[in-house]
Amino acid sequence: MSTLKLQSGIVVGNKMDKSIVVKIERKIQHPLYKKTIKRSKKYIAHDEQNECKVGD
Repeated sequence: MSTLKLQSGIVVGNKMDKSIVVKIERKIQHPLYKKTIKRSKKYIAHDEQNECKVGD
């Protein structure tokens, strides 16, 4: 049985057919200096009806 992890992000691209690019930001603490840092990663997600717009 697989576990599904849900994440939320902002749509930054929808130029492809039935696909979108989602940017997910997370905050981590620097291991030495203990300052909070933003890290982001882009993922490609499926959008069957092409209904997502940039900024959603």
